Amino acid sequence: MPLEILVIDDNQDATELLEELLSMEGHAVRTAATAARALELAREKPVQIFLVDQNLPDMSGSDLVPLLRASVAAHGAGPCFAIAITGMASGNARTAAGQMGVFDYILGKPLDFDAFDALLARCTAALQSPPTP
Repeated sequence: MPLEILVIDDNQDATELLEELLSMEGHAVRTAATAARALELAREKPVQIFLVDQNLPDMSGSDLVPLLRASVAAHGAGPCFAIAITGMASGNARTAAGQMGVFDYILGKPLDFDAFDALLARCTAALQSPPTP
């Protein structure tokens, strides 16, 4: 199942690599280097998966995620997943625990592509399952 994915990271090389890899897998991928641009794109079309860098130039990823989720809800779209891709994932346990409140998953940099692929497969399966009453 192709997914609607928004990659939000101010590191252009990392963004282009993820965009290329995800597009080769058949996903519809849009990118943003700032939180402001990510919000514009999310308002234009709902997204199923947000890949968010925690350290954006205009807002933290953990502050951005609730706004992105609100945009998905405003579209009346189904569930979405927010995945942090951050260099802080292996650092302070309290910071990581605080991020888990807004992110569904946290992946560290450099990205482990096997773990990333497994996580996308898990998200895809969850998005395909019928909602429980």
